[in-house]
Amino acid sequence: MSDNKFEENRRYNYETRVNYNGFPENMTTFNSLPVKVKVHKLFKRRVFILTWSNQGMSLGEWIKHLFSISKPEKSSSADFHVYNSIEFDIPTLRNIFPKLESIFIFFCYPEAVNEHEKLSAQIFLKAFLPYVQKLRLDRIRLGKHFSIGDFGMTNLKELVMCRPCNLRVEDLLTLNAGSITICETNVAEISLRDLNSFFKLWKKGSNPKLKELRIWWYTRTNSDWNILLKGLKADEAGEEELPPEEPLLIIVPVEGEAAQNADVVKKFIIRNSRKFAAEIKCYTRTSPFRNTAHVKFTVS
Repeated sequence: MSDNKFEENRRYNYETRVNYNGFPENMTTFNSLPVKVKVHKLFKRRVFILTWSNQGMSLGEWIKHLFSISKPEKSSSADFHVYNSIEFDIPTLRNIFPKLESIFIFFCYPEAVNEHEKLSAQIFLKAFLPYVQKLRLDRIRLGKHFSIGDFGMTNLKELVMCRPCNLRVEDLLTLNAGSITICETNVAEISLRDLNSFFKLWKKGSNPKLKELRIWWYTRTNSDWNILLKGLKADEAGEEELPPEEPLLIIVPVEGEAAQNADVVKKFIIRNSRKFAAEIKCYTRTSPFRNTAHVKFTVS
């Protein structure tokens, strides 16, 4: 395919990687002119990598162009690495990007997070949250300059937080998302007792918009689910095997004790003050490397 035959490819989804004199970090504004644009073209689950010449377009013009020729029926999404040094503001972002349905914001490693990253993330959120339905935050570090209040009250369909730092169970009570997923949570910050308190408050009427909560963490021991269920007046709802898309790996003894109930999911039903029922699924998944504990909460 030649560089100019863009219009023939409207059936595809595009993901771009931009080269600027061999050093992407030297591209400091959306007006910068990349030498080449490396495009990942997704078609029928296969990725084709193409390199297109500059053709006189700036970074911002390339972004607008690739969105314009991507599959029209697919929702628009974008990933942002806030530790990059490119300059931007809210009007510029809204002018270049379409109304995004989904955004993914990457922070640097928590110990290296700085004020620049937090302020950059705030700008991205202010630019797109009025339209965004799905928000994912990776290595998010909550604190003085970036708090749960920057996004928590938004009526999101889906919120995903990966490897969060300084996240407390009190923060979960302020979230307005219909679906919440917390990956690799710090069990020292949100423990089974904390989740127990969260579910007790849900029974009293908190988080009325919540339809699903998924949370998992690494563990060296078998989780005591009695701590999670204490005082919830939960009804046992049987057991089921692990989902087929998440196959159980080799069961390995943990610290001299054989892993138990690692091949089944335990199910319980609780009800809140408005007579809504919710199912709690909990299980431990074992692997040759690290075990993970999982809790899934679904409102029917």
